[in-house]
Amino acid sequence: MLHPYSNPRTEAPMKPETEKDVCGLCGEPGADKMAHPMHWPGEQVPDGRFVHAECEEEECRRAHALLSDKQRADFLRGIR
Repeated sequence: MLHPYSNPRTEAPMKPETEKDVCGLCGEPGADKMAHPMHWPGEQVPDGRFVHAECEEEECRRAHALLSDKQRADFLRGIR
C-alpha cells in the first residue's frame, strides 16, 4: 500500500506541506494554479487539484485538436 502522501506516479513519499504544489498532470513540483473543473472529452484529468498552467494548456490543446467540429459543438452544448 502506498504511503498516504505518496506520489502515485513514483510511489515516493512526499511531505504533506509540499503535496499541494505537485502538478496533477506531470507529477512534478511547482504547480502554479488550480485545475479547471471542466475537461474536453479525451482530456487527461489531473490527479490532484493543482497543475502547472503550461501542462494544463498543453493537455487542453491536445484533446481539443483530436475532436471534430461537431464533437466540440456537441460537448459545448451539453455544458450547464
